Amino acid sequence: MKIALFGVASLALAAAASLPAMSDAPPAPPTEKVYIARKPACEDMNLSIYFSAYEAMLSSYSVRTLNAASDTLSGCAVTDIDVSVVSEEAHTDSELSRLSEARAAAVLEALSARGIYAPRVQTSFEPANAAAAGAETMKEPMARRVDVRLEVKPVYGL
Repeated sequence: MKIALFGVASLALAAAASLPAMSDAPPAPPTEKVYIARKPACEDMNLSIYFSAYEAMLSSYSVRTLNAASDTLSGCAVTDIDVSVVSEEAHTDSELSRLSEARAAAVLEALSARGIYAPRVQTSFEPANAAAAGAETMKEPMARRVDVRLEVKPVYGL
């Protein structure tokens, strides 16, 4: 009798082992590596980089903006860079005009350090309120900035 019970118990154990396990645990991840290619969205981009008064140094927010632009443009070729310096300071003062040039140079240097450069770079300097340049009017808000337009296209063959 003991042998029969032992045989029945062993058959029941074997049957239970063959059933799928019921558990709340998630299934194991696949063992094969899967490569998902990221298709870059190569679209023209406009950036505005703001500066503090009488400074040409990039702020931490500006650096983050340039880093995000660099990440977005990976896999794209920049064909043209148009830089427009908007300044509330008068352009008649030579020291202040050098400040505008330094701001443009700081932005272009930061773009180049992130691998963003183009065969054609155009820079222009604009007063904040050209219509009322000599009049005492309310100044344009955030008129110490560098507006950058990046024209891009996808890179093929990589």
